[in-house]
Amino acid sequence: MENVASNGRIIIPQKWRKLLGLDDDARVELELNDNKEIIVKKREHPLEIEDDLFADIEPFTEVELMDAKQSVFPTQKWSKPNLNDD
Repeated sequence: MENVASNGRIIIPQKWRKLLGLDDDARVELELNDNKEIIVKKREHPLEIEDDLFADIEPFTEVELMDAKQSVFPTQKWSKPNLNDD
């Protein structure tokens, strides 16, 4: 059981912080469900990508990568890779 401070802070036990991978300055999301239980969730950074988000997508080929670079930076000279196995 944890105490609530007068400023409303609740201490998350160190074992839980390690389990969630929380640093001392981390922010968490709190939810209150219908049973009046508080749920602590690790806050995900908007740029974090789920592991399987791109699982079914083939990676760029070298030629596609060069074409993409050329379209983003048209004034830059990009040399296409030599795909001959000679």
